[in-house]
Amino acid sequence: MYLILILLSFLLQDQVPLKPSDEFIFKLDYEFRTKPGGDGKPGGFAAGKLPYAEIRITPTKLSDSEERVRITNNLGHKIYSRRAVVDNEMVIDMGFTDDLKDHISVYAFDIVFFSKKGDESRITLFVEEDGTVLINGEKHGKF
Repeated sequence: MYLILILLSFLLQDQVPLKPSDEFIFKLDYEFRTKPGGDGKPGGFAAGKLPYAEIRITPTKLSDSEERVRITNNLGHKIYSRRAVVDNEMVIDMGFTDDLKDHISVYAFDIVFFSKKGDESRITLFVEEDGTVLINGEKHGKF
């Protein structure tokens, strides 16, 4: 499956170029949150406070044609769609780090900058099963 994602990434690279790393700022934030568990009945699951991750992406440079930005996750759900603005921080609420590593649901995001004519550039965000966070295929941290 991982090989298929890599091949798909290379195919998409030809269609929509990756946004250069000097045109955006990436920040990984951690905090501890209570994971929803059982209902308090005997045998219910109570996870307590666990590591939770948010990603902050801030474009520092946009081309004249990059008018809008859209973020979708690996499930195909659109989670953000706005006008593209330099220095406008986009927060991606990723989820609990164990769930990200286990690829239970969401573990990848595609941030696409586009114009009225179509896609212009993109940033890919992928969490590997060992917890490595890849931005445009480059390691940018680990859970």
